Amino acid sequence: MRSRITAVAAPTNQRTQIMQIARVALVLVASIPSACVRTASSATSEDESTAVPIAAQAVAVSTRAWSTAASGIVHANTTVDVAFEVAGKVANVGPDEGQPVRAGETIASLDPTAYRFAVEQTTAGAERTGRDRDRNRPLLTAGSISPADMDHLETGARESAAAADLAKKRLADTRLAAPMSGVVARRSVEVGATVAPGQPVFTIVALDPMRVRVGVPESDIGRITEGGAATVRIPALDTSFAGRVSLIGVAADPTTRSFTVEISVPNPARRLRDGMVAEATITSKARTSAIVVPASAVTHEGTVNGNTVVYVVDRDGTRVHARRVVTGAAHGDSLEIASGLTENDRIVVAGQQRLREGAAVKLITTPSNAVNGSAKQ
Repeated sequence: MRSRITAVAAPTNQRTQIMQIARVALVLVASIPSACVRTASSATSEDESTAVPIAAQAVAVSTRAWSTAASGIVHANTTVDVAFEVAGKVANVGPDEGQPVRAGETIASLDPTAYRFAVEQTTAGAERTGRDRDRNRPLLTAGSISPADMDHLETGARESAAAADLAKKRLADTRLAAPMSGVVARRSVEVGATVAPGQPVFTIVALDPMRVRVGVPESDIGRITEGGAATVRIPALDTSFAGRVSLIGVAADPTTRSFTVEISVPNPARRLRDGMVAEATITSKARTSAIVVPASAVTHEGTVNGNTVVYVVDRDGTRVHARRVVTGAAHGDSLEIASGLTENDRIVVAGQQRLREGAAVKLITTPSNAVNGSAKQ
């Protein structure tokens, strides 16, 4: 009898346990929505509390005169090596390096003694042969001298006169004159030195105007014209000079595939010097369009492999994404963007130092002076 009662009670206890488990499950299920609501609410509050305050503005296209930048070297407009045409010992030396000279000015001279003696000797010989010729001319008419002998006298007189003229020229060549106006760039002779004919003793350069030679890529050479405006900046002087394109090369450098362009730059104060490094910007009458952004909006921070990026705000204005860009020419406080942005993208212009990819942001203000307004050319 007892065992039968036990067998019947067991199912009753099992049903009770099942009912208890069901009640717990119902409680857990009922609590899930409220838990989810609390989690979403907490996440939203967390995003709002960690959002980075930023300022953003829409990019726009700016139209400006076409230009290209190139680097090169400053060269003197003309460089001349000056040498004596005769040998001798240097008797006088005029200007030193860095001093100006005028065309025709005497800059050095040789001892003329030997050349003066040569002039006297050859002049005397020319006078003697000239008198012999003149004395025998009447004899030719009378038939007292043969035509061959008279011809010999005529030749001798001409040769003597030529020798005298050559001696006079050599005497004049003991004076060395500046072939052009300019500045002495190098002097390699001193008083008492013996020089040979053709040995360079001075180098004179013309420094006004100067020639700036730059290399222009093949893609840009077709837009450059002679007489076009150019601005040349000299880093060593931290100064810019206005110039004009004076020459456009017709053959590309086989190594760099660039074309040589020369810019003529006035240099009345002689601040430009031969050999200086130059950065030139050449412009044309053609117009070009480009996206321009504030230079401060472009950053290298938080990028992979040092890529240049701009932070772009999403449509909702709640998050930003790092957009890789390729920058172009600089215009004051603005930079051209060659690729990576499209018109009407909203970019971060303040607060980007604290950003990272996908960061939550809070838009504080949108500057009224849009990029296209601040970058007018």
